[in-house]
Amino acid sequence: MKKISVAVVLAVLCAGAAAQTYPVKPVRVISEYNAGAGGDVFFRPLATGLAALTEQQWIVDNRPGAGGLLAVDAVTRSAPDGYTLLLASQNVPVTRRYLSKAKAVDPNVDLTPIAALWRTTLAIVSHPVFPPKSLREMIAYAKAHPGEVAYSTSGVGTQAHFAGANFASLAGIALQHVPYNNNRQITDTMAGDVPVAIIIVSSAAPYLRAGRLRALAVAGYKRLEIMPEVPTVSEVLPKFEPPPTWTALFAPPGLPKNILARLNAAVAKTVAAPELRAQATADGFELIGNTPEEFSAQLKRDIDVAGRLFKAAKIEPVD
Repeated sequence: MKKISVAVVLAVLCAGAAAQTYPVKPVRVISEYNAGAGGDVFFRPLATGLAALTEQQWIVDNRPGAGGLLAVDAVTRSAPDGYTLLLASQNVPVTRRYLSKAKAVDPNVDLTPIAALWRTTLAIVSHPVFPPKSLREMIAYAKAHPGEVAYSTSGVGTQAHFAGANFASLAGIALQHVPYNNNRQITDTMAGDVPVAIIIVSSAAPYLRAGRLRALAVAGYKRLEIMPEVPTVSEVLPKFEPPPTWTALFAPPGLPKNILARLNAAVAKTVAAPELRAQATADGFELIGNTPEEFSAQLKRDIDVAGRLFKAAKIEPVD
């Protein structure tokens, strides 16, 4: 029988003790979002709930830039001890592999998936005087005016761009894509400069309620509680696939399983809070809080979906 050294035994015991007592100091969350952006604002109450459950402060470190790559790079180089985490959308883990010729980040290898926190829903909205009052009418109008109908998004290769290109392809219509890289997308749609916009519901909701925009459809898996009268795109075009639109929590690769389990349990309990769920519904968000295994499988599916949408959109890599 082989002898086990005292050093090995102590290392195992210390590792176990560290996992059992985790966390013993503040947790830093490196976020791809700008301070004050929608994702940042919505994460703050989650961070408060997670801090209460773990009895440690959760500090948000906003590092926007390069489409989320700056935040991802910072986390992949961090120690896998549970004290540096990543708050990220689907941009780098899923979409970037199709927009860049650089080596793709594999979210199941280069990161440790903890849980998807929430899913956002895109809406197709129009200026109130735009003649079509429904998605079916918009398709008919675009066929009667080929190439004359424009829609805006927050940029080339975004989820909104994927949704618009997929919608146009399935509907057999020609639409002009107007990408924005600033915050004027909604303003210009309300001014009538671009008749249609594809944008997340939470950003459009105040203007929809005020009657300054009209909702034609939601590009999600189901109708939203806050506007149940608005159909999904797939109700009109059954083959339409909603693009992945979520925000999630990751850790560096190699995170110990017991710390992963602790973090995931804290996330699941936090997103189950009734008041948080009520706020999410009002803002057009869908809270998730799945297991690491479920999230890992979701990532694989989303990469496949994004690949199909990328091909349909005929987008060339930008770098």
